[in-house]
Amino acid sequence: MALDLQAALRLVTALLNLAVAVLTGASVSRLWLGRDASRWAGARRQPVRLAALAAALVALAADVAWLWLESAAMAEVPVAAAAGATWSMLVSSHLGLACGIGMAALVVAGAGAGMRGGGPAPALLTLAALAVFWYARGMVSHASSDGDASVRLLADWAHLGLVSLWVGEVMVAGAITLKASAQMDGSDRRARAAYVASLSSSATFALTGIFVTGLYAVWRGADGWANLLGNPWGNTLAVKVLLVGVAAALGGFNRFVVMPPWLARESAGDAAAAFPARFRRIVRIEAVVLLAVVALAAWLASTSPPGESM
Repeated sequence: MALDLQAALRLVTALLNLAVAVLTGASVSRLWLGRDASRWAGARRQPVRLAALAAALVALAADVAWLWLESAAMAEVPVAAAAGATWSMLVSSHLGLACGIGMAALVVAGAGAGMRGGGPAPALLTLAALAVFWYARGMVSHASSDGDASVRLLADWAHLGLVSLWVGEVMVAGAITLKASAQMDGSDRRARAAYVASLSSSATFALTGIFVTGLYAVWRGADGWANLLGNPWGNTLAVKVLLVGVAAALGGFNRFVVMPPWLARESAGDAAAAFPARFRRIVRIEAVVLLAVVALAAWLASTSPPGESM
């Protein structure tokens, strides 16, 4: 039972992380699309809004399931009989307090995702609520061992938010916004070029922050550089870092090799400037690699760093 429950917790954690990432990426995309009145941007606003709403609902369901499974594990009761343990955990524990805050934040984020209109208010409401959710998740992680107002928790909060931004914006771009388009005029091309430029700059910013906050988290969690390998936490971290490096290399190739010549022509409204097929392929490969990163992050969350106990 314990092994099955542990596997279920990791699966639900991965689903929660993925849904929150998609919600983040879709919300940022709504901001970028909302600043343009072109047909290209208008055709993508509704699919992106629906993706954000669906992701918010999945995230909320996954968060409730996570608390239920965690309560069953801690109370050592069957999952089907964990209602009482879940309620007790929610109303009388630090973990329950954090989960309650996180669930409330997801409800607000979902409300923002469901709001119509091309203005920035819905997306900003969602992102503000997600900032609260990320902090609440940090409160139930290893980072909270130094307290709920520690530098370690703040670094974890920033790390989770930046990872969600990077993973989500890449997935939304690959699945929705950068799908092939026909009959684009000059304004459509300029709008798409501006979107791609924003995506690239945002990913670069997120990756820089992920590196800094991740390095700090590893330094604090490893309890010495010698512990980076030879234990489940360190080995999983090494694979995750390797995959992040692969995803970063793919994004860098797009940004510095594929994008510049096309972007110059696209921004000028050149009708002959076809969208590079390899840019879209690389984005989709990057999204698949980042799916694996999300899964490994869920595994790490349930694995004790050296010197710490769950």
